[in-house]
Amino acid sequence: MVRIDSVSNIVNEIIKPHKKIAIGGGAMFLKPMEIVREIIRQKITNLHVVTLIGDLDIDLLIGVNAISVLDSCYIGLPMIGMARNFRNAIEKGDSLIFNEWTELSMVRAFQAGAMGTPAIMLRSLLGSDLVKLRDDFKEVIYNDKPYIEVPAITADIALIHAYAGDRNGNVYYPKHHALDDFSTLPAKVATKLFVSVEKIISNEEGRKLVEEGHAVMFSSLDVDYLAESPRGAWPTGFPPLYSSEMGHLMTYSGMQQSGMFDQYLEDNVYLTQQEES
Repeated sequence: MVRIDSVSNIVNEIIKPHKKIAIGGGAMFLKPMEIVREIIRQKITNLHVVTLIGDLDIDLLIGVNAISVLDSCYIGLPMIGMARNFRNAIEKGDSLIFNEWTELSMVRAFQAGAMGTPAIMLRSLLGSDLVKLRDDFKEVIYNDKPYIEVPAITADIALIHAYAGDRNGNVYYPKHHALDDFSTLPAKVATKLFVSVEKIISNEEGRKLVEEGHAVMFSSLDVDYLAESPRGAWPTGFPPLYSSEMGHLMTYSGMQQSGMFDQYLEDNVYLTQQEES
């Protein structure tokens, strides 16, 4: 049965140190930012995080030392610049274990995890220096041809932001978006699925959405936890409801570069919670 509760209560219950967390969204869109902010508020650390394309969410979590292990193919602030907390952690080399992937290899590893297979073989990595960096990327021979075997990706919990969820726990698309796979892929590899939504609707409203041509993103059989979080992807975008707030992200980048990261947290993470309580 799907548990419907607040973001803070669910985070407190299920997000614990040393959990492996798959975060949906990417490239400044569809990120479960309110869940990320709540993880920061609750001072949860030592997480193993997996995300295809990380941006503000990952940089914030690294900045508060919430992540000990990170798997991704890209971390940055697209169209703005570097994710500086990430860069600083990599340059120091003592606080973050970073497992780098190519985008294709990571997508295929997610697909392998969803299928329940332990690994998948690829030819696209042949000759890549990434094989020299990753001890778990192995060259194998199949039918006299070389392949690189990469491990499947799995997770304890997937964190996703979506459009609407009904009282049964079904989650709906507003309409399909090019980046939807950045959320559905991580969801398929996790033991538990936590979805924040723009709004909780009645079961009747859910049926009406389907009649109007909207699709079910996750059925109630897939969802374990559901929380209402209006504008829960902000300041990343959630088409067609709102766009990425690039001015805010530029402000974040400037504050981080100027040594004002703690002030950003006070103004946009902790103070927000105080105003809502």
